[in-house]
Amino acid sequence: MRVVFTPAFLKQLGKLDPQVKESVKAATGKVIDFYERRGKAPGLGVKRLRGSIWEARAGLSIRILYLLDGDELRFVLAGTHEDVRRFLLRA
Repeated sequence: MRVVFTPAFLKQLGKLDPQVKESVKAATGKVIDFYERRGKAPGLGVKRLRGSIWEARAGLSIRILYLLDGDELRFVLAGTHEDVRRFLLRA
């Protein structure tokens, strides 16, 4: 599986509080493991939002959006519920 972190994702990650940033990093690792091993993802709350856009939890108020396209896993957003809503309006 090919994993891609978009520049927008990395920019958002850089703006997060250090503790939240660590939660996002841990959650992205779990998402990658979930798809590489086809196992379980307890606590991640992985769900399809629309088409190839998926969401995972990185905490109570932080979400990770990623695109799943064939053998590519592309992380596109790390932010709040409001950030997710705005992303989906533009997508």
